[in-house]
Amino acid sequence: MTPRSKSKLVFAGPSRSAETLFKYISPEQVPVQYGGLSVDPCDLSLEDPASEIIVKPGTKRTVEIIIYEKCEIVWEIRVIGWEVSYKAEFVPEEKDAYTVVVQKPRKMKPSDEPVLTQSFKVNELGKVLLTVDNPTSKKKKLVYRFNVKPL
Repeated sequence: MTPRSKSKLVFAGPSRSAETLFKYISPEQVPVQYGGLSVDPCDLSLEDPASEIIVKPGTKRTVEIIIYEKCEIVWEIRVIGWEVSYKAEFVPEEKDAYTVVVQKPRKMKPSDEPVLTQSFKVNELGKVLLTVDNPTSKKKKLVYRFNVKPL
């Protein structure tokens, strides 16, 4: 093989394959079986960009999605390698209102669904909080995307 041909190839082991793919292809275009967010059928489209966050060992990271109107919000979340706890809740803007638990804290294992897709109908202003707790000694990559559909 010529040096030029070799320079066009990238090799990655199973534990680094998703991370390597994300350097060249956006997570929303990579199929689930390769560590991405692309699933069929899906309420999200390629126009809904994915975001990535690093969750350091022994820390929690929260994604905050501000809701400005009555709507239905749909999101996908994936943590490469899982082995984390995940929860989702809606916090209304009104001071006297109660927080709504959308997803109780749930320990996610690598054998669980590779991508979690959830939706929630919002009838008041507030914010959706997606929290990932990483109790392991390894950093994790959190990939998520969402879409807000007015009611």
